[in-house]
Amino acid sequence: MSNSKHSVTILVEIAVIAAVAFALSYIPIQTANAAIDISLGLIPLAILAFRRGVLPAVTAGFIWGLLSIISGKAFILTAVQVIIEYPVAFAFGGFVGIFSHQVKTKRNNLPWLVASIFIGVITRWFWHFIAGVIFWGSYAPKGMSPYWYSFVLNGTSALANAILLSIILVVLVKKAPRLLNP
Repeated sequence: MSNSKHSVTILVEIAVIAAVAFALSYIPIQTANAAIDISLGLIPLAILAFRRGVLPAVTAGFIWGLLSIISGKAFILTAVQVIIEYPVAFAFGGFVGIFSHQVKTKRNNLPWLVASIFIGVITRWFWHFIAGVIFWGSYAPKGMSPYWYSFVLNGTSALANAILLSIILVVLVKKAPRLLNP
């Protein structure tokens, strides 16, 4: 494939993944605690990250975050908060692809896959944690530190997403390994 066709293919994948990730955010996921955010959009974002690497996935995550804002789906307190929690945080979810090369080339790639997922999810929720301390900390129960409040809520969401994404991607890698190779 020529270089320009290859670039166009990657750009199309980025656009499609951003749109699919955004669409998946409309599927309601019930958890025991309504503050826990399960993000199904991480599934296509992770597939792109493992197929194409960090930069295309970061780009798709950034677009996904922008789509959330312009559609009115974002929770907006301030301009800085919305930028941190949507385009920035969602873009950092693209770091799920940090070990994409190892996932595609190592014989025993599952530890790399899971480590990569945890890094990507933690980098995304780090930004939600920061926003939680700065912008949402006033919602902490009386006597609870905004740091602890944000850590508990965002840490629980990050852990739940990392576990769910790991399970789904391990199954996909075992059942459809070609999905990760363009």
